[in-house]
Amino acid sequence: MKALIYLGPAAILGLAITGIPLVVAILFVARPSAARLEWMRPVSLAAIFSAIAGLFLSIANSLVGITRHSADPDLTRYIAQVFAESTIPAFVSFAMLAAAWLLVAVGMRRQA
Repeated sequence: MKALIYLGPAAILGLAITGIPLVVAILFVARPSAARLEWMRPVSLAAIFSAIAGLFLSIANSLVGITRHSADPDLTRYIAQVFAESTIPAFVSFAMLAAAWLLVAVGMRRQA
């Protein structure tokens, strides 16, 4: 949970973009309609691309940090920690997408 405190602006924006499908899914569960369901595909695609872009940005930042700490005596530990922390926003993003689509499934069941 500590890693979420240190997120940069790009990661926060990425998580906000990934939260949009979750909001749309909640609205769809509340009142299922074809119009709300039509929104899920484009906002989900935007969230997927945002999560992937955020992951690549995190990897790039991790590599920069690794080169700056190349003289560290415990470099392998630092590398493991940096890459573990860089995957957290992508994990949270895809978890929110999974929750959104589970809510859509519930909404589809209610609609039928």
